[in-house]
Amino acid sequence: MRQDDDDEELVPLGAPDRHRHSVKPSAGWGDLAVTLTLFGLSLPTLVVGWIGVVFAMFAFDACGGGGCNEAAGSVASVGFPIAAVVSLVLWASVAERRRRARRRAWSSGAGAVVTIVALFAIAATVVHLAAQPN
Repeated sequence: MRQDDDDEELVPLGAPDRHRHSVKPSAGWGDLAVTLTLFGLSLPTLVVGWIGVVFAMFAFDACGGGGCNEAAGSVASVGFPIAAVVSLVLWASVAERRRRARRRAWSSGAGAVVTIVALFAIAATVVHLAAQPN
């Protein structure tokens, strides 16, 4: 073994670690701004959807003597805001975990908005179908 060779070094504890360890850069301020904006848009979307479901409940006034499924309409009108708030909390939790992992989280905000719109569509459909006299 030659000690004057430049390519090989004698290291008492083994060969040096020549691997590059990458550190993930943070998602950045832009992603945080977009995520917060989307979550901010989800709150008015929830309020407008809830008002829409409440207005859809006026269809039960046409039932008069009965024949409508008022229980399904009530469940939809009460269940929509509860389900929307639960979904917002879950999406916020996902966004927080993604930010801690230094990943982009804007998709969580978009998911929150899309989920609220989908829940509104389901609630409005249920109320519409429940308000049809048999």
